Amino acid sequence: MATALQVLVLFLIPWGLVYVSKATRLEKILSPVILCYGLGLLLFQMLPENGLDHEGVNITSQISIALALPLIMMTSDFGSLIRSGRNTLVSFASAILVVCGVCVLGAFLFEGKSDNIPEMSAMLAGVYSGGTPNMAAIKQAIGADATLFGVMNIADILMSGIFFIFLTTIGPKVYRFLLPASAQEELKEPIEQKKESFGIKDILVSIGLAILCAALAAGFSYVVIGGIHDGLFVIGATIFGIIVSFLPFAGKIKGAYETGDYLLLVFSLALGLMSDFAKLAEAGMLVLGFTAFVLFVSVILHLILCRIFKVDADTALITSTACIFGPVFIGQVVSVMGNRKVLVPGMAMGVAGLAIGSFLGMGLYWILS
Repeated sequence: MATALQVLVLFLIPWGLVYVSKATRLEKILSPVILCYGLGLLLFQMLPENGLDHEGVNITSQISIALALPLIMMTSDFGSLIRSGRNTLVSFASAILVVCGVCVLGAFLFEGKSDNIPEMSAMLAGVYSGGTPNMAAIKQAIGADATLFGVMNIADILMSGIFFIFLTTIGPKVYRFLLPASAQEELKEPIEQKKESFGIKDILVSIGLAILCAALAAGFSYVVIGGIHDGLFVIGATIFGIIVSFLPFAGKIKGAYETGDYLLLVFSLALGLMSDFAKLAEAGMLVLGFTAFVLFVSVILHLILCRIFKVDADTALITSTACIFGPVFIGQVVSVMGNRKVLVPGMAMGVAGLAIGSFLGMGLYWILS
């Protein structure tokens, strides 16, 4: 009973934290993922040794990621990337290949500095091809340490934050100076991401579909190896979520992405409760350096490839945004660029990165380890 109550509390805490962070505008400084992880870390330090049910925390992390993956996938428009033009596809493929190559290069350059280099390379390949959901999925699939996940999230926030400042200030001018001009459709007003309203019924329907996807993923793992393997489960949950996105009724599903995003906060809170603060501080500088190397070398090499393949400036810029941040920040960057034509391709690349990033990271881990 205590375990069930603790799981329920852990599922409710992120709601209160998000509410407070919006009311105090703390979300402008720290991402909800970092806030939840940090709160979990703080609670772990404050609670008495026997005051935490570790089984309950572990159950919470497993349930949240098992449902979050198909929820995030099922309402994404993956077909839109296929319908995109040559420049979009070339730029996206270049970005994906570059980040994987740089992660492999980083693994060799940083070899011997840590026993976690394969895990770090895998999670960075995932997060810089589609965003934070990929990092969470890869962490679960490869069984990476909760503390490592936390410190990598912090390093990602710091490094990608620097890049985001570049994107929203001088980035468009730099890209337009170095790359061919883009066909533009001028914006008369800033683009805002539309937030579709949804209710409890929509959430329950979405979760029901996610449970079905998770059950099918477990069955997939049993068929392959006769038991549940985290890596195969993540692959299955992602695939079945993508399959749902192609079904005729997928367009009518509301609130699935938002619900999945919330469950990632639950996952982050649970991981914070399983982390070791001493290890977090010890690993900090190495992870920060490795993350900076992967991110900025990837961006520079992608820019070079776009120049070689004559990809236009705005497509190259929005591709970097889509791969590093996912679909969430596309509208904001498009507003800064002032070119509406790259909005739909940018969203398409963002959701495509979400779909394949987990596979890239897991594949890279198995190769490097």
